[in-house]
Order: sequence, then structure tokens, then C-alpha cells
Amino acid sequence: MTLYQQFSQVLDEQQVMHGKIIVGFSGGMDSRVLLRLAARYCKQHSIACLAVHVHHGLSANADEWQIHCERWAKEEAVEFVCERVILAKDSGDSLEQLARQARYQALCQHIENGDLLLTGQHLDDQAETMLLALKRGSGPKGLSSMASSMAFSLGTLVRPLLNATRRDIERYAQQQQLQWVEDESNTDTRFDRNFLRQNVLPVLSQRWPSFAQAASRSARLCAKQEQLLKELLLPELEASLTEFQG
Repeated sequence: MTLYQQFSQVLDEQQVMHGKIIVGFSGGMDSRVLLRLAARYCKQHSIACLAVHVHHGLSANADEWQIHCERWAKEEAVEFVCERVILAKDSGDSLEQLARQARYQALCQHIENGDLLLTGQHLDDQAETMLLALKRGSGPKGLSSMASSMAFSLGTLVRPLLNATRRDIERYAQQQQLQWVEDESNTDTRFDRNFLRQNVLPVLSQRWPSFAQAASRSARLCAKQEQLLKELLLPELEASLTEFQG
């Protein structure tokens, strides 16, 4: 199955009847591929598409990235908007967490009823997320990592590349002769995720080539267990609340 077929299968399951598709577009390789796939899908299905670029101002190259992203969106015939955010660096939270929160808050502003927000996380990202959860000592909820789709704001957040590897995405980008930006912070191993990406996962994958797939399977099993617990315990909770209120 090609990458576009995988992408289409995920979006077909969402049954987009009304609303638009929003692409979280950083300009990196993953989101550049995501934009190409989304533009093709939207054209084939006559769906409106919007690329949203969040300008964090953390890099000296941020203004240049915005220019590139706007140009690439124009090449794909996709509407483009840039949201500039300011991070509260003295809040005590990690820079990674602050940037993620600001990014999703900015994206929320463009989501209306029935919209799909697409983000470019893939199989290797899922393995990294699970290892970070293990580091924190998380239970089943944390170990379930990232869902392939979930309710978000007024619409649905969808990760259509979650079953594709970083290598699959890189191969597609090269075949399509795509250009993308390289965020210099991605090589900074002071950040936990980058440390895992640069120093840990390559060793694990060399030893066990299917490590990322196995981690993803464990994440899905944890998610199913968490959902089962909710289904089993919710009636008990409601009964207890009814008894207490009575």
C-alpha cells in the first residue's frame, strides 16, 4: 500500500461530509509530506483545505520558514495562514511543552464544526512518546501515547501518518522532489525527545528492527485497556453519584 493509499484510508474512515481539512504545517519534512497528501485528497474529494503555520519565534530562521511555508502552500493551491505566538518562558514548564500548547491553541482558532485537523506524527514519533511515558512512570493512559484520531475543539484531530515510518515519509518526500525546512533545534539532545531520536531509538531499531511497530501495538493495547476500564467503571460511578445525591 502506498503512503497516499494509507493516508486516504484513514481520512475515508472519518467520512468528511461538511467542514474543511486543516493541516498543521510547520514546514518540516513530515508536515510537508502531509500537505502534499492533503492537497491531493482535498482536490479529489472537493474539500476545502487550509494550512496553518505557527510562528513561535524561537529560531532566527523562523521568518524564513514562514516565507517558505506560504510559498509551498501556494504551490499546492492550499489556503495559508500564519499564527504568531509568544511563549511564557518563565512559567516553569519545559520549552517543548510550552511550544506544543501554544501550537494547539493557535490551531484551535481555525477549527469549526465538522473540521478535521491533520498533524504529521508517525510511527517513530509514537515510539518516542511511549518511551517518554515510560520515563515518567505512566500507567495505561500515558502509555497509550497518541491516538490516531480524537475529538478536538469543535472538530477531530487526526494523525493519518501514524502507521508510517520516518523512512516511509522520507522516501515519499524524495520521490515527490519536495523541499522542506530543517529545524536546527531537532539536533539538540538537551531535549528529551531529541535525545531519544538521536541516541536511543537508532540503537533499539538496529537491535530489534520492528521495535517501533511493537511499541505502537503496545500503545494501542493500553488504549483499549483504558477504554475498557472506563466502560466498566462508568456505570458504577453513575450509580454511586445517584445514591449519594439521593
